[in-house]
Amino acid sequence: MTTQKERDAAKRQEKLALVQEQVEKGTLKIRKMTAKERAAHPPRPVENRQRRRAS
Repeated sequence: MTTQKERDAAKRQEKLALVQEQVEKGTLKIRKMTAKERAAHPPRPVENRQRRRAS
């Protein structure tokens, strides 16, 4: 029996594999944000980011 952490990790790997497959097929393109997009959606300040629990 696997732990929840192991199931989550496996699910994440499946999702990453799907994204990689789509990139290779050309059905998904990953690109840099333009200056206009970056200005409209700036990065969140460090203190406002959601913290992850240490595992």
